Amino acid sequence: MALTKRGRTALIAGSCAAALVLVGGGITYAALSKDEPEPVATSTPTPTPTPTPTPTPTPTPTPTPEPAEIPISTPVKAMFDGWQGADSHVIADVMPQIGDAAEGRMSAFIDAPKVAEPTNALSIEVPVEQGTEYTLTAQVRQGTIELADAAAELVIGDETIPFGEINGDWSEIEGSFTADADTATIAVRVTDAVAALGVDEISLTLAGGENVVPNGSFEQVTSDWGVRNNTLLLRETGAAMGVALADGDASWSVAARDGSEVASGTETVEGGFARIALDDVAQGYYTFSVTDADGRSVSTPFGVIDYAGATIATDDRFGVATHVDQNWYFDSADAIAGTGIGLARNDVLWDQNEKTPGQYSFSPHYTDEFGKFSSHGVQLLGIVNYGNPLYDGGNTPASPAAVEAFGAYAAAIAQNFDVAGLEVFNEFNHDRFQTGSCGSAPVCYQPLVKSTADHVAAVNPDLPIVAGSTANYDGDWFRGLWPTGAADSADAMSFHPYNKWIYDTPESLGSVMDEANGDMQNLAGKKLPIWITEFGWTTGAELGQQVSRDVQAERLWRAQLTAFAYGAEKYFWYDLIDDSTDPNNHEGNFGMYEQRRDGVAAQPPKPAAFAQALLINAIDGRETAGRAEAGDKVRSAVFGSGDDTLTAVWSFDGEREASLEATGPVTVTSLTGEVSTVEPENGMVTLTVGSSPLLVESSGAAAEEPETEASATPAPGESGTPTPTPVATEAAKPEDDK
Repeated sequence: MALTKRGRTALIAGSCAAALVLVGGGITYAALSKDEPEPVATSTPTPTPTPTPTPTPTPTPTPTPEPAEIPISTPVKAMFDGWQGADSHVIADVMPQIGDAAEGRMSAFIDAPKVAEPTNALSIEVPVEQGTEYTLTAQVRQGTIELADAAAELVIGDETIPFGEINGDWSEIEGSFTADADTATIAVRVTDAVAALGVDEISLTLAGGENVVPNGSFEQVTSDWGVRNNTLLLRETGAAMGVALADGDASWSVAARDGSEVASGTETVEGGFARIALDDVAQGYYTFSVTDADGRSVSTPFGVIDYAGATIATDDRFGVATHVDQNWYFDSADAIAGTGIGLARNDVLWDQNEKTPGQYSFSPHYTDEFGKFSSHGVQLLGIVNYGNPLYDGGNTPASPAAVEAFGAYAAAIAQNFDVAGLEVFNEFNHDRFQTGSCGSAPVCYQPLVKSTADHVAAVNPDLPIVAGSTANYDGDWFRGLWPTGAADSADAMSFHPYNKWIYDTPESLGSVMDEANGDMQNLAGKKLPIWITEFGWTTGAELGQQVSRDVQAERLWRAQLTAFAYGAEKYFWYDLIDDSTDPNNHEGNFGMYEQRRDGVAAQPPKPAAFAQALLINAIDGRETAGRAEAGDKVRSAVFGSGDDTLTAVWSFDGEREASLEATGPVTVTSLTGEVSTVEPENGMVTLTVGSSPLLVESSGAAAEEPETEASATPAPGESGTPTPTPVATEAAKPEDDK
């Protein structure tokens, strides 16, 4: 497993074909070009002889520092007494961490995947004597194994002390300061992105004097009661619960999905805090329960994942729907980033943000929560949505003036937020969202796409414009859209495939992808990248369309793997958090997380959140590489190339045998997180697969031979296969907030 994200980008469907080549047991894709240039012969110049250099002494090499371990400590949602921390929409996380401190048991934790400008993450005012020279020291580290420059500095007055090159081991930094007043401000300033920065034992002293920094070792911390982890998807190495409980002995236990006990023990709580190590809990999904010395109890689901770095590296092929206007989405950025998801899709409702024509004042729930998304390294797919009473009476924009204003508003969103794209309207083809005279016809939608593209191009010409966003996959509607020229104003097309036959069998997305690409090519003369911007399953039983929580997780894998195997560029799960605490509510249980529980600081994950994080971590930034045949009715999705390949295999139609070529042992990960090693026989690995995909990884796993596009999609007549012809049917989709 790589220690950091590879930085690869997804392959975008284009004009060049791809050939499947087996290399060293892995899969590579070689681009085929019709106009490959011939090699040009060049002459090699005769080298000019150079004088023999005079030998110089060889310096003694500086010893290379030993690699460090990732710090084994647990960040907790709490406040440092006496210190001022930066807001989370500026610096993602500023909080205490318990365990493995330089002094005592607490230290400061600062994580900032994206920093807009140099910012004081922590600061405090201290008393000093004017004209007196002081020595300022601190212990610092960051969440890396190798030494790397940390974009942070300790600041006092006009003096700065750079953190320099540090890793996961504590290192001391030191500087001097002469006071020019009777107080001074000490700050930990972050100048660029930092990963799991640790700070401890900040000291400002005269020669032989006492430290004048109050709480310089961050031991004094204030917190609400309960489980205080900022995420409940824990790294397997060093997994622990940070708890704020009554002093005394607290008893705890961990239960598996079937209720069996996995681990238990007693931990002594001192000063209101303890770190409960879960050293014997392997990768998987569990329930943690604890009872403190006063008899007060709390429990929460959580996941353990074997990721290599300080966090799961985010992947911007994966997105999730959010509703930041709802109070249960407050501080939801931690859940998004902690899962490894790189994008969030959210309404930016027009009528809330333009009250006077041409003047924009965005609601605080947008500015605050979108700011937190950005600081956590999560970009926004903003939906330019619905009408505004200032234009066309608040109906769907249709008049030239309203259409023009709609595009101008889209440009204002692009200027004000960290956006990865703008989606034009939500489900324009759905009668529920139509209030104007023009209706839901594609010819009424195209002017909104063009106006959005034209206005946004003036402020951010590289920002993708996403067109479509249809309720269900509506092939007839798209076949009416492409002749209007909408594709000339768009950079991607999107839909929400809640059609019943896809909802029942996610593999049917393959036929949808093929049809969408074919229609675009035939009717628009081009293929836009496809973004599935909304699709998920509910665990609510109200309308009888629910699935169990475990099946929800399984469908997540099957749908996402199918979509990427057929060339989807991005996939947005619907949605992040359950919109209801009623387990029977249909609309309220599409979330991959529950709403927060009393006594639990982080969002409690459902199995779908664990599965999402497990998949993103396993893909590990590898490029999407299509699909390949692994056996009769076996579905597959391939990521990576050559000897660095991850292949997912499964069957939606009963148990099947999947055969993969392998030159060495392969690692197989199941949906529940169990890991096994399988040795090849005669150069092949054979696995029995069912509806829960298996992830096969090694330097020697590859698909047996390429599969044709037609054979990878459930076809008419296959057992359990829904009708493959896309038609708009009654959807099992959630109602959108408006």
